[in-house]
Amino acid sequence: MKRLFIAVPIQEKSRNIIYNAVMVNPAAKRMPVRWTALQNLHLTMQFLGDVEEKRIPELKTILDELSISGAPGSLCFTGLGAFPDHDAPRILWMGIKENKNLRKIQYDLTSELSEKGFNADRKKFKPHLTLGRVRENVHFGAENYVYLEQLVSAAVVPDSPLDRITLFESVLRPGGPIYSVIYEKKL
Repeated sequence: MKRLFIAVPIQEKSRNIIYNAVMVNPAAKRMPVRWTALQNLHLTMQFLGDVEEKRIPELKTILDELSISGAPGSLCFTGLGAFPDHDAPRILWMGIKENKNLRKIQYDLTSELSEKGFNADRKKFKPHLTLGRVRENVHFGAENYVYLEQLVSAAVVPDSPLDRITLFESVLRPGGPIYSVIYEKKL
């Protein structure tokens, strides 16, 4: 079994700007947050969980069959958000504006995965980059949220091309997950 997810990678320049503006900020580093590693910033389209290795060719076929009309477009980054909400955040994220092609890719991907019996998440799609996870049993504080909101708003992040979709393996380690590309399809 492999722990898998499907995501849109973020271009290196955009990732670096986000990381340097937020995660390595001295005040942010002192917050009770486990920040996402630079190389792990991505837009998750579907988390699949544990999948038998023999089913990986099916996933490759599903990715190969994804199509969009016209130019793929770009991922445009917006402000800070939190799950479940900003009053008691567990996950801190940077939003991504929805666009027609992103919505179509996510819808088609979810439909195909469900049809083929994969564990596809059908809840409303909220495009975002996970910046970090608030540590368990810790009060995050409104002042921390407001400060991060200012950092995210001040960051001038270039759009990232919506030019490929990737099947990743996630290996959990004590120091954080390690993601490996299993397959990538250009859009």
